[in-house]
Amino acid sequence: MNTDYLCIEPFIRDAMSARLLQSAFELGVIDRLAGPDGCSRSQLFRRLPVDEAGGRFLLEVLESASVLQAASDQVILTESFRATLAFRDLLLTKLQFAQLLAGDFLSALPQLLQSADDFMQSSTLFELFDYSRCGEVNAENCVRTARWMQLTTALTRYEGPVCCDHFDFAASRRMLDLGGNSGEFAVQVCRRHPQLQVTVGDLPVVCHVGQQHIADQPEAARIQFQPMHFLRDPFPAGFDLISFKSVLHDWPEEATAMLLQKCRDRLPPGGRLLIFERAAVDFRRHPLSYGQLPVLLFFRSYRHAETYTDLLNRAGFSDIRGSMVSLDVPFLVISASV
Repeated sequence: MNTDYLCIEPFIRDAMSARLLQSAFELGVIDRLAGPDGCSRSQLFRRLPVDEAGGRFLLEVLESASVLQAASDQVILTESFRATLAFRDLLLTKLQFAQLLAGDFLSALPQLLQSADDFMQSSTLFELFDYSRCGEVNAENCVRTARWMQLTTALTRYEGPVCCDHFDFAASRRMLDLGGNSGEFAVQVCRRHPQLQVTVGDLPVVCHVGQQHIADQPEAARIQFQPMHFLRDPFPAGFDLISFKSVLHDWPEEATAMLLQKCRDRLPPGGRLLIFERAAVDFRRHPLSYGQLPVLLFFRSYRHAETYTDLLNRAGFSDIRGSMVSLDVPFLVISASV
């Protein structure tokens, strides 16, 4: 299973050390240490906007967090942290979005505990994920939408291959990826399965940004985008597989039931449905992590496997199968057939 990327998690768990790690990237300190021999203390902060006390503080915290180690005058990255640099895009994206949303968690925690509606009224999170801007394709909406799509794309780049390890796409030829976002999931699946053609169904602005995202990928010729509004528009026909990757938690249970029924009505005999979704989190087993703030603030939205099984049964699906995959948080892999 492709889970090497989880090596970043210990370094983004604690808020203070993770924020200082982000600063070290922003200052260029990590890049100066990236070579096998590291860098001398005397050269590390040369021409950087850091005074002697600030540099010492940064190094001490990062050494305590096992990011680096210092021997006499030489500073080097630890081997465990060096391994994270292969996943630098994901690491920096998680740090960036955690910083953006940390204020919500600190200042609006009482509202978060009271109800989702109370939290939404003052939250940067729901201002960031503003789906009302995804209907009309214009420059401002594309810029704002692309901002949160950066996070979802980075997550899917590494979660997608895990899904491929736990579901057999080989039997499918035409897949409809509903809520397929930037097309990153389609890219990951098509990369492994050359027989597959994928249509990504999502809101108009998301599709526009997604087309730009995949344009340079070799798999782009087998991926197309179809703008749609899920509840209002009919689902296109001619697909033997419909997938939801990290989508259904956005929808209330009643709307989720409607979407699954629409899938059941559109799939041909033998057609399949795939759900790859974060499961309800037991925080006794998965303690809060600073780097997970953008995901964990949706804690009310994640469901147990039994809920999806019940909804699929009610929609008329058969051969319902489910498994749990332990990643940074638990994921459900659920499939069903017509």
